Amino acid sequence: MEVPTDSSSSSFGFLIHCFGEIEVYWNIGTGHLKPELFDYRVVYPESVTWSPSGTYLATTFKKGSIIWGGTTFFSPLMFYDHKLVKLIDISPGEKYLVSYSKFEINGAVLKIFDVETGEVKMVIDRSKFEHAIGGIEAISQVSWPVFRWSGRNDDKYLARIEKNAIYIYETKTFGLIDNEPLKAENVMDFCWSPTDPIITLFVPTDDDEVQPARVSLIQVPSKEELKRKNLNGVRDCKMFWQSNGEYLAVMFNQFNETRDSTYQRFVIFGIKDPGIPIEDFELENNNDMIIAFAWEPKGQRFAVIHALGERRNVSFYSVLKAHNRLQFSKLVTLDVEQAGSLHWSPVGRFIIVAAMKGCGGDLIFYDAAALGTLATENFAAANIEWSPTGGYVAAISDEMDVGRVMIWSFFGVLLCQIPRRKFKQFCWRPRSSSSFSMDEMQAVLEAVNNLDGSLANLNNEDKDVFTLSMEQCQTWEAPEGWDRCWTEISRMMNKNRNAALEELETKEVTLDGQTLVEN
Repeated sequence: MEVPTDSSSSSFGFLIHCFGEIEVYWNIGTGHLKPELFDYRVVYPESVTWSPSGTYLATTFKKGSIIWGGTTFFSPLMFYDHKLVKLIDISPGEKYLVSYSKFEINGAVLKIFDVETGEVKMVIDRSKFEHAIGGIEAISQVSWPVFRWSGRNDDKYLARIEKNAIYIYETKTFGLIDNEPLKAENVMDFCWSPTDPIITLFVPTDDDEVQPARVSLIQVPSKEELKRKNLNGVRDCKMFWQSNGEYLAVMFNQFNETRDSTYQRFVIFGIKDPGIPIEDFELENNNDMIIAFAWEPKGQRFAVIHALGERRNVSFYSVLKAHNRLQFSKLVTLDVEQAGSLHWSPVGRFIIVAAMKGCGGDLIFYDAAALGTLATENFAAANIEWSPTGGYVAAISDEMDVGRVMIWSFFGVLLCQIPRRKFKQFCWRPRSSSSFSMDEMQAVLEAVNNLDGSLANLNNEDKDVFTLSMEQCQTWEAPEGWDRCWTEISRMMNKNRNAALEELETKEVTLDGQTLVEN
């Protein structure tokens, strides 16, 4: 799919999904910040999502999933037959689509498709899926995605967790590596490095606390254990990877010396350093409760929201390296009235400290390099989404089916509001790579000022904010061929249905409970 590819940070794309309707907008080039309608559809999808690099737009319907693309409007490119599909996931390299349907009584719960050809690469039926997640009751609370992809976008490996084992597959044959799972007694969770074929797994302590908990780094495909950290008396943890795969932070509750209470602490792995050093990290006050933790993307800093009683703080730290050891230098601690979540720009440096809907609604725009607050706004957001370039950020509210999207610049100037009835979803179009140079930062500043003279110097309450209404949709003239999409979709559905009938005559191979189809 070819779409506008202006690489400046003042360009962006996004979609709005209201009940039955999809609006897709581009904003290309510097000097203006008013999005232009690229495509508008009334197709009644169940859900809508971009592929990880923004190449495709994916929608789900009762009969299956469809991906769309095009240069002048979106055309259906492929249909994936999976009745009553509930959830979909597209692999990082956009080669495979995973779909989940909990309603197919006798059919496939999980299917993996080749994105380009629509070929079914793997099927997991209902009985095997129930066994994998622990019974029929667990299906309604399935942890999605079931399959987790290795961090690099080569789509080489995928894995899922089952009782006492992690099943790791390679996509050349969609078979298990070494024809057997990675065994780990009582394994509770795992995650991939975002950049390397390394799995981190967590095994809690046993009921009698005889065996300590452990966090292990496992190399794939060799399954070699690169590093292990034992943790005494730990029953749960949270794992946080830094986006470049340089660091892994593991947060857990630790008993004090008298074992009458617990406090929260971290161990941090230096993944890229020789020997993978591990260091302890604790807050200055062990009694503080940690509310949120987040690494700076592509950087060495991290932020922590912590609280004790009525006091609430946000602290910023930097990782330093000396003699193959990790050290943590506190940069600043902020006093805030309310804060519950941290939202870094995808290119680092800038962050929003947020008190979301129901917690006050404060949004603090902060520069972690200059250690200064850029702006403070109040908006009861249910979700916050940065644009892939880091030039803009959207806060989304949804009250009684009436949604409102507010778009700010990275430094906290309100640029655009988008009110919609029957609102369901707002999504920026992803990009394969993101950058935000000083020149691009200046371009955003100039574009903001071009809206209304010295707009950047005005308070948001004092200016007339551009409103993106439905007017463009009502007056938009569809390009030639736009209305042929449903004819093409019907053709795809029939083609896939015929292919499914032919599959019944193909050889089926069962491998560790998975039904693999071979032509």
